[in-house]
Amino acid sequence: MKHCKILLMAGVLLAFGGCNFVNALSKSSFTTNKAKVLKVYSTSDAGHEFVAYVVDLGGTEVVVSDPLGHSRHKAGDTIEFMTQKIEISGGKKSLAFMLLK
Repeated sequence: MKHCKILLMAGVLLAFGGCNFVNALSKSSFTTNKAKVLKVYSTSDAGHEFVAYVVDLGGTEVVVSDPLGHSRHKAGDTIEFMTQKIEISGGKKSLAFMLLK
């Protein structure tokens, strides 16, 4: 299951950035984490779903996205998510947080 979501994430990155993004990508790594949900953001539009969760990660609130919009966690639930560190040529570094389960 984890591998499918990682492949999905790669597909999303390709869709948004195309080949130029892949060429600019220097390094990427990920870890998995678990944290309690503090807040839920969700909406739908004509059957399309969006879901994201706010969690506390080491004293910092971060937003964990569910790219498929299928999960239904509530505040207080513990979720498992991926923290991805991305380094792009030119020195730009970014973080992404994506729901795993």
